[in-house]
Amino acid sequence: MRPPPASPRGWRGALGRAFAYRRPFRDRVAEVGLVLAAPASLAFLLTSLIVSSLWHDPAGGQRLAGACCAWQATDLPRGPLLPLLGSALLVRRPVEAVWTVAATWLVLGPLEVVGGSRRLILLGVLGNVVPTLLVDLCWLATGKADPGLGGLDVGTSGVIVTAAAALAVAASSLPVAAVLAAGLAVDVAAAPGLATAEHLVAVAVGVGVTMALAAPGRGVRLAPGRLGRPGTTGPLR
Repeated sequence: MRPPPASPRGWRGALGRAFAYRRPFRDRVAEVGLVLAAPASLAFLLTSLIVSSLWHDPAGGQRLAGACCAWQATDLPRGPLLPLLGSALLVRRPVEAVWTVAATWLVLGPLEVVGGSRRLILLGVLGNVVPTLLVDLCWLATGKADPGLGGLDVGTSGVIVTAAAALAVAASSLPVAAVLAAGLAVDVAAAPGLATAEHLVAVAVGVGVTMALAAPGRGVRLAPGRLGRPGTTGPLR
């Protein structure tokens, strides 16, 4: 009987351990394909790219995208609230679109495989709505002191930060937690204020919801080996 292959060492071994949390995602994609493995993640990404493309079409697409997704804090007192839900789909800069594509592959897809599509959707909605509402209310209550919230409050970052925090907990991934903490530290140092506070609230939402759903009596079952390593666990769909 052949002995098992030795684990890679050096930088390859470190890289493999850092991305070990993606093993269930890779296995699931290899088994059923990307569309069936992470349908909600893929739908979020494609919808975001379509909405964002419409935003850059002044002939009429921008009006359509604005009606569903262009949210501002000043809209809160007078409504409607549909753009609040859609604001997570609109990105205005190419770098944000690239970031969303990368985060779908590295964060949203792996979380959906571990936790299920419905839980990912729940986390995404709460991670966008709760931080935005809380921060907008604070901004209005403080007399609109922070100029950073005076314009459009849109972007996928709230959903992605919430999902990253949830993934760090669900997959017990120290590398994911470390990258998230480093990103937040840079965010706070570079642009402290209410806009940055949205990301801190999003982390709290991701961690809190994931821990609440995994608490005893919540009906969440754990499957041995779901995270790709013997003896580890992960929540079923």
